[in-house]
Amino acid sequence: MSRLNYFAEGEQAGQERFRSLRDRLLAPVVRMLIACRTTPDLLSLLSLSLLIPAGWLMIRDNSPASVLMAAGCVILHVVIDAFDGPLARATGRDGQAGALTDMCVDHTGLLVTASLLPAAGLADGAWCAAYVSSYTLAIVFTIWLNMAGRPFRFVIRTKYILYALLTWYGLTGMNWLSPALSVFCGVHSIFAVAGFLKVRAILRETDQTRTGH
Repeated sequence: MSRLNYFAEGEQAGQERFRSLRDRLLAPVVRMLIACRTTPDLLSLLSLSLLIPAGWLMIRDNSPASVLMAAGCVILHVVIDAFDGPLARATGRDGQAGALTDMCVDHTGLLVTASLLPAAGLADGAWCAAYVSSYTLAIVFTIWLNMAGRPFRFVIRTKYILYALLTWYGLTGMNWLSPALSVFCGVHSIFAVAGFLKVRAILRETDQTRTGH
C-alpha cells in the first residue's frame, strides 16, 4: 500500500525535504516530549481538544476580539498537530495508522471551524456546507489516487487561507469569509469532479483487466 497522504505528485518530493527539515528543527522539543513520555496520539488528542474552546468562543460572541482568540486556538491546534509526525518518527511509531490519524485530526480542524462559521454568524450556511462537502470530496479522491499510484499533478488546498481570513476578521473586523468560501467551493468542486472521473477510469481499467474485455 502506498503511503497515505493528500499531496500532489509535484509536492511529494518537496514534502519529503520539508519533513526532514522540520524533524531537525523540532528535534529539541521532540526530545523534551519524549522525556515527558508524550505520545503522538496524546498530541493528536490535545490538538483536537483546542477546537472546543475555539468553537465556544465563536458561538458565544462573534466580536472580532472573541474571534481572534478562537483563531488563536485553531492556530495552536495546527501547531501542536505539526509535532506528532516528528515525534512518531523519533520514537519509531511512524506508519500508516499514524498517517491516518494525522489526516483525520487535520481535516477535523477544518470541518469544525467551517461548520461553526454560520452558527457564529460569520458566513452563509449554504456556502459553508458546500465548502465542507467539496473540500472533503476533493481530499478523499486525492488520497485514493495517491494510493493507486495515479496522483494529481497539483492540488489546491484552501484550509490555511480560511484560517487566515478568520484571523484577519479578528484583527480588523473585516469579514471576507462568505465571498471567499464561494470561490473555494468552485476550486474544490473542480478537483472533486476530476478526482471522481480519474478514480472511475482506474476502476474501469481494473474491471476490464479482471474480465478480459
